[in-house]
Amino acid sequence: MAGKKFDTLHDLLILKLHSLLDIETQLVAALPKMSKASSDKGLSFAFEKHLGETENHVKRLEEALGELGEKASKEKVEAIRGLVKDASWVIKTIKNDAARDALLIAAGQYAEHYEMAGYGAAHEWAGLMGHDSVASLLQSTLDEEKAADEKLKELAKGRINSRANVGMTPMEKLSG
Repeated sequence: MAGKKFDTLHDLLILKLHSLLDIETQLVAALPKMSKASSDKGLSFAFEKHLGETENHVKRLEEALGELGEKASKEKVEAIRGLVKDASWVIKTIKNDAARDALLIAAGQYAEHYEMAGYGAAHEWAGLMGHDSVASLLQSTLDEEKAADEKLKELAKGRINSRANVGMTPMEKLSG
């Protein structure tokens, strides 16, 4: 898409869909690593489950682009590469299982929130232009992204953050 002018909302929708395709493809590669690095079985399962959903998100984006008469290609997104790099750093650097799990949840939530912002905008634009079937595909994915974020939040609040908090001094707990 280099050299293309982006003068209309339709142009921006197409750009956003190509960008989201790159984002989802990057996450298809990252989620298995995050699952494997998780010591908590529930967290590992949540990442595996979301991997299956993410693979479906790729298919939905390809379908949406096809409905708009566009070829399913990716527009490189540096931000997702940074988020994936952050998760890789966590996996390589944090040796304490509980702390690593807590940070993997945070890394996952960073990605989910980033995706939700992108899907929210694309959904709004598709609806505004009357691309109802595309808007429906985007809404389905947005709902799954929100559910994945909620699951990560539940795991964090339910046990993982508490496990990571064990062994801290009272002052560390207050300042953390």
